[in-house]
Amino acid sequence: AVVSTQSTGENISQEGLDDLLQKLGVGFMQRKIAVKVRPCQTISFEDNKMKIATEGPMGKGEKNVSLDGSEFSDDIGGNKLTASATVSDGVITVKGKVLDMDVTTVRKLDKDDQMVFTTNIGGVECERIFKRK
Repeated sequence: AVVSTQSTGENISQEGLDDLLQKLGVGFMQRKIAVKVRPCQTISFEDNKMKIATEGPMGKGEKNVSLDGSEFSDDIGGNKLTASATVSDGVITVKGKVLDMDVTTVRKLDKDDQMVFTTNIGGVECERIFKRK
């Protein structure tokens, strides 16, 4: 089962993002801007699909991801990500590859009902926490 039908959260914490972006070859200035930006994300679920709407100082964006293990593509740090997403016990796991490196992202709710995203790319980990609005 999916965690909830919709949740909106504001980014309150992120650790390791600069290192993760550096691993992807993102330039110094872009990394510094990305680390300072605190976007708001709304995640909704319908028919085994997840929609992620992001809004922040750099603009708006929207992604739709099937949670049945189907392959999808995305841009991550200017590089093509090929991945698939599944859900089990309310935890969403995305696994794939970017620049021949393994990528794993896990999205779950913590004890304070915050959305926690943990991403590991090529052994470098980043954790981003979104407080529900």
